[in-house]
Amino acid sequence: MKRRTFFALAVPPKPIQLSIGTYGMQNLDVDKALEQIHQIGYDGAELCLMAGWPSEPYKLNIPARRRIREQPLPIPTMIENFNLLVSDPDYARTLDRIRIAAALALDIAPKNPPLLQTVLGGKPEEWEQVKAKMAIRLAGWARVAEENGIRMAVKSHIGSASNTPEKLVWLLDQVKSPALSGIYDYSHFQLLNLDLEKTLDTLLPRSSFITVKDGRLVDGNPQFLLPGDGTTDYKKYFKLLKARKYRGWMLVEISRQLQIQAGYDPIAAARRSYQKLAPFLS
Repeated sequence: MKRRTFFALAVPPKPIQLSIGTYGMQNLDVDKALEQIHQIGYDGAELCLMAGWPSEPYKLNIPARRRIREQPLPIPTMIENFNLLVSDPDYARTLDRIRIAAALALDIAPKNPPLLQTVLGGKPEEWEQVKAKMAIRLAGWARVAEENGIRMAVKSHIGSASNTPEKLVWLLDQVKSPALSGIYDYSHFQLLNLDLEKTLDTLLPRSSFITVKDGRLVDGNPQFLLPGDGTTDYKKYFKLLKARKYRGWMLVEISRQLQIQAGYDPIAAARRSYQKLAPFLS
């Protein structure tokens, strides 16, 4: 088998460590969210830096950052929602947000700062027209991240211009930055009827971590689900990861589609996701 290089965040004590983010816990303060994630049994947590979330950087003062730094869970990643195809002034503001995220990362984990992840924007039908501009601007993101002491990870999304593993690899090849890697999220490729094993072989060697959730098409539109609530064969998935000697983080993502449903319970969703995936981790 061809030797594979993974962009690991850190060498974990076990092959795959499971994390979940405050993205799915918008109505909980940061301390409470991290406490609940730890109690459920997750190995780590991701901070959501998006506008409107309690973990938005400007809302985290020095004592709050100290509490995050001193709590027991590693913070391997942070999430933002950027778009490469915004106006020039908005692109400049994005670069500032990367700098702000980097300052937070270094405050909460100075020895091993979490990387910053985001989607890329655009629409699938625009790819050929916008891919060169995306590559140039993505290089700008990576440059600012590297200058400020952090790394970034980006992913393909079924609704974005980069919606396949091959498109994301093309962008990574254009940028060629040590501060930039991909994210493997099969849920988006599953909805395009792409093969699990083939997409793993294409993108996993270029990825710093894995994101998991399930999905289905309803009247032709993507509908994302909790991991284990769809048709993903996780027994096969983990077997393939083991065969490829993957060691690293697996992030549970709770889709915004679920968060806005009546009766949504963030703790119950986090607990259910853990219970579905934990049996495959040993």
